[in-house]
Amino acid sequence: MTDAASPSPARDALAAAAGRLADLIGRARSEVRIYAYDLDARLYAAEPVLEAARAFLLRSPSSRLAVLLRDETRLRLEGNRLVDLMQRLPSRTGLRVPRPEDTDLAEDLVVVDGHTYYYPLRRDPPAEPVESRRDAVVLAKRLAEAWEFAEVSMEFRHFTV
Repeated sequence: MTDAASPSPARDALAAAAGRLADLIGRARSEVRIYAYDLDARLYAAEPVLEAARAFLLRSPSSRLAVLLRDETRLRLEGNRLVDLMQRLPSRTGLRVPRPEDTDLAEDLVVVDGHTYYYPLRRDPPAEPVESRRDAVVLAKRLAEAWEFAEVSMEFRHFTV
């Protein structure tokens, strides 16, 4: 077995995080809010995450996926399969860029239905989704407020959530 074929700890951590994220999205009932620095494709465009997001968005007309993206540069240069999925379902999804004063979160955050939150890129120690309605409601409210004042991405303005 060569070094190139052996899994790295970072790759293993991302695969585990993608699995946890896919499970979390798969259990969502109506709303998934994502706050991400650059929507890292190794996590957000992993096949399990895409399958869970697709199933979630098609499950109900009231399903909503809202993404606050701090930096669109990587997305513009490399694209992202999650964004491709969002473009096929624009009435249920949205992508915005938060104001500078709303970018104080240090790491990516996912809040589901206002009762579960998850920091998918936290590695030391690895994060698990946390079911805490009290904390998740506070985080969801914070993301909702940032969403209200965020700029609609010019490149992705056709999303309507």
